[in-house]
Amino acid sequence: MGSQGVQPLSGQRDHRGKRGARRLATTIALGLALLALAALTLAGCSLSGGGATSNVVSGPQGLSQLSWCDGPQIIFQDNSSSQPVITSWGKVQNQLGFTYYLPATLPLGSCLDLAGGVIHDQIFGGKLDLTYTLPKIGSLTFAEAPKHGDIVTSLQCAVSPADSTANICIGAVSDTTITIAGRDTTSDLQAIFATLKPNVTWLPANTPTITPTATTPA
Repeated sequence: MGSQGVQPLSGQRDHRGKRGARRLATTIALGLALLALAALTLAGCSLSGGGATSNVVSGPQGLSQLSWCDGPQIIFQDNSSSQPVITSWGKVQNQLGFTYYLPATLPLGSCLDLAGGVIHDQIFGGKLDLTYTLPKIGSLTFAEAPKHGDIVTSLQCAVSPADSTANICIGAVSDTTITIAGRDTTSDLQAIFATLKPNVTWLPANTPTITPTATTPA
């Protein structure tokens, strides 16, 4: 009789498992938000654009038609390798472990500032970070990772705690958690989120290809 009210061991395990999943999902969502803020900081020179403006969703340029703002800046980290830094999108594209989502186009005059992320990470799994500079609003960052748990069930937006002129929106599409951050109105960030497409080709077509240099025997 003394055992009444004692939760079965299997129930305790299920409860702990759910709490662990929620903690992991919260960690990833917060991590993506922090990474998006960090990307905005790294692209600080681009944040000098005027205040929030509208109509940033439509644009005549596909992402692959854009140019780099200041030359290619691609840095991916392989957390399973002793040589973790990878500067080629082609080498990590099939190792992200999730479907990424981006707008098909951005406004004329936009450029890609930073690209990077992580593969084979014990917490995230994979992660993709892209920061663009738009003509009117400055930097716009996308930070994405596999979705874990059900913490992110609908699009949520808030003012950045580090910059009162920037907003952050976190949501999910299918099995991917997506954070969008920029100096734009929440309504415009929400509109951008609604246009996201899977596996958009984002690498600028003018990205130089590194070709190994042939050596001549002495």
